[in-house]
Amino acid sequence: MDLTQGPILKTLISLSLPIMLSNFMQTLYNLTDMFWLGKLGESARDAVAVVGMTFPLIFFFSSFGIGFAVAGTALIARFKGGDEVPRIRRVVAHLVWIVGFFSLLFILMGTFFLEDILKVLSTPPEIMGLARQYISVILMGLPFMYLVVFFQSIAHGLGDTIHPMKVQIISVMINVVIDPLFIFGWGFFPAGGTLGAAYATFLARFVGAFMALFYMVRVHRRHLPGKHEMFPEKRLMGQILKISIPASLAQSMTSFGFLFLQGFVNSFGTVVISIHSIGNRMTGFFMMPAMGISNALTAMVGQNLGAGNTRRAIKSFHRATVLVMGIMGAGALIIFNFGAYLTRFFIDDPAVVDIGVRMFKITSVASFIFGAVFMFIGLFNGAGKTGAVFLFNVSRLWLFRIPFVYLLSGRISGPETGWIAALLDFLARPLASHPYDALWWSMIISNFLAALWAFILYKKGSWKHVRF
Repeated sequence: MDLTQGPILKTLISLSLPIMLSNFMQTLYNLTDMFWLGKLGESARDAVAVVGMTFPLIFFFSSFGIGFAVAGTALIARFKGGDEVPRIRRVVAHLVWIVGFFSLLFILMGTFFLEDILKVLSTPPEIMGLARQYISVILMGLPFMYLVVFFQSIAHGLGDTIHPMKVQIISVMINVVIDPLFIFGWGFFPAGGTLGAAYATFLARFVGAFMALFYMVRVHRRHLPGKHEMFPEKRLMGQILKISIPASLAQSMTSFGFLFLQGFVNSFGTVVISIHSIGNRMTGFFMMPAMGISNALTAMVGQNLGAGNTRRAIKSFHRATVLVMGIMGAGALIIFNFGAYLTRFFIDDPAVVDIGVRMFKITSVASFIFGAVFMFIGLFNGAGKTGAVFLFNVSRLWLFRIPFVYLLSGRISGPETGWIAALLDFLARPLASHPYDALWWSMIISNFLAALWAFILYKKGSWKHVRF
């Protein structure tokens, strides 16, 4: 798909809709486990807590691969805009090496250090064994997840969002069908409970990876490298690293920040772990339009800058931002008013629902603001300005959100008297009865400050002049 011509809004929508559907399927993928495990009776809360803990851990293990995928999309989009097919094939060759390296690295890390990681995360003793077993199975599916992510990055850079969508649909439909069978058992299927959900996820990812390889060979064969193009090239690897290292560091530091926060969540027990898990899944669902349009914007900006059409790249950013904020505003109103129903859909536990009502009123506003941040991420990634994304994305979590979590929850100790003690008491007093609510109030503060920072970087305009 040539993104340098045609009506901008129509092109943006046609490109982003398949990505949104892919994101929807990925979110459905995550929600399926949460939904069925929430029906396990007395063990439901523990099961949902285990699945919720897995998300930030897997996010951490996959963060570097995701960073290289951002580089792949940016470079391939640039070379597509300049009609440089041989250079596209060389990028794909380097991505193959990267997939293999990170798959092996993170499987080994998970195999040898999983027990220590769970202890650092303050995992409650009653779910330690189950968490270890569940995450061990999920880690074995990492190579298949990587293959799908890299196929998406290559296809999106080429302007193809249809086939990655098909891969997601096939994979998710398999998971939706077999998940209850593997969890509850039926016929010759044994009842696997929480572990059954892990094996269902593994099988679905395996099929998704196979379909990604199939479409790569069938649809994009001319962009696949030959044997003589598979050797590493110092200059091109330098270009990939220049873009991917900031993106990878941003992803890994963000994921490490979520791991850090998971330890804070775990300290409050399985009720808070469960509602935090539900909140993460629903936030991902809520953010689908912004993520889809952001990814489409990355490809549009990359191709237009590659073709020397900076003005069209800027117009694409403006149209995308208006579109996203309108969609996110409508979604925020729904989430704000129906938080109780959303929580009961997963777990009809009064203690969990009580926290969920407060959580969704806060996170709906925070997610609306984050929609604007996603647009800046799409713009800067498409321009190859991943250093800017690194700065404001990492600062959003480590400089703003995490400190405010501890300040608002009263977890920071200081002198017993004096102005510092008075300030700490003033900040923590509003949430004294529910200190874990600091998780969500800090989201609003950090997302607003990140959006402001990104806007300042955008107005400086240095992203227009990045050269590969």
